[in-house]
Amino acid sequence: MGKSTLFNRLYGRRHSITDHTPGVTRDVIRAEVEFAGETVSLIDTGGIGEGERELALIVSERSRFEIEHADLVFLMLDALEVTGEDEDLIEFVRRAGRPTICVVNKVDNPRREENVGEFYRYGFERVVAISAEHGLGIDDLEEAARPFILGANTPAAVDTPDLIRLAIVGKPNTGKSSLLNKLVGRERAIVSELAGTTRDPVEDRFEYRGERFLVLDTAGIRKKSRVSEAIEYYSVTRALDAVEQSELVILVIDVTSGLTEQDKKIAQRIVDRGRAVVVALNKWDLLDDRANQLNAITDRINFLFPVFEHVPMLPVSAVTGDGIDNVLAALLQVRREVHLRIETGPLNQALQRWITRTPPPSGKRPIKLRYITQVGTNPVRFVLFVNRAKAFPEFYLRYIQNQIRKELGFAHIPLFVEVRE
Repeated sequence: MGKSTLFNRLYGRRHSITDHTPGVTRDVIRAEVEFAGETVSLIDTGGIGEGERELALIVSERSRFEIEHADLVFLMLDALEVTGEDEDLIEFVRRAGRPTICVVNKVDNPRREENVGEFYRYGFERVVAISAEHGLGIDDLEEAARPFILGANTPAAVDTPDLIRLAIVGKPNTGKSSLLNKLVGRERAIVSELAGTTRDPVEDRFEYRGERFLVLDTAGIRKKSRVSEAIEYYSVTRALDAVEQSELVILVIDVTSGLTEQDKKIAQRIVDRGRAVVVALNKWDLLDDRANQLNAITDRINFLFPVFEHVPMLPVSAVTGDGIDNVLAALLQVRREVHLRIETGPLNQALQRWITRTPPPSGKRPIKLRYITQVGTNPVRFVLFVNRAKAFPEFYLRYIQNQIRKELGFAHIPLFVEVRE
């Protein structure tokens, strides 16, 4: 019908994934937008009766729930045809008794405009013709919605600057959506054994130890060679964007299926962006002999993913909730580290200790370390000034990085040291 296209139009940029294939949107997508002179919570729902049979009932149930609890419903119909499923939905919306505007979409020429009057027969007082794709009729829709919005107890704009942005990422079917549901305390994201259920990033809020989180459940990231559909391509792109835009990341690994090259690539991407990350070893409750497996699994991850040797790795069960408190506590710890800043004086005193303890290699043209300074947080970055940058040995740079981690409080996060002359 073009629901996600209208959502993106009102939001002002692409947020929901759009495609001509029916049933693209599955989870409920929310955004705060300025509309009709107020800040409103705009909700994009999955198509009722669309999608794979296994998911169709769940998607429809979530959409119907949102209809019954909305202050205003935009019932979108296609100007070209009204199906039996449409008529069932029309009847449901009428019974729900919520204020409703019948939005006739795809009205982009005079001939279709002439047919709009026929939609009054469904009994809705207000019918508005639009073309979501071309932006036609949006002003009329806003004008029609204004009395309902001003009459509702519209909440004030949500203050988000102090929210900690947390992204949940991983391969398909690792339990990301189950983890989000457990964090927010309700069935927010659709959970299914069907791989690739989540497409749009699903976000919600929760609190932990006085801190407010905005958590995003993302689409499963799979190998490029397997990303064949345009819908999945955009889902994966949004997941990677979520890593860019988030302060913290939970990488969910399914311990029952073992580690894969794709897990390694996701890990590398997180580290390349300097994001503070905690690894959730999910489905821990399904393992036998759990007491002796944690060290073996973490050692294997460190061997396969040397970039993660510093990252906290914690066993959890997203279904039962066991271990989630430990993951959240670890997230607060790594967050403190990514915002830690060391003054230049103490930093260079530490540098002199490290040089005295383990001097750089000497030779005809010895390496000399002049000065170090921290130039950034989140991600944490240092610049080390030396006499010869090109000849600076990689092993000694790793030594300096390790000493920074060990002595200055950056034990669990990615950090970068740039060498300059």
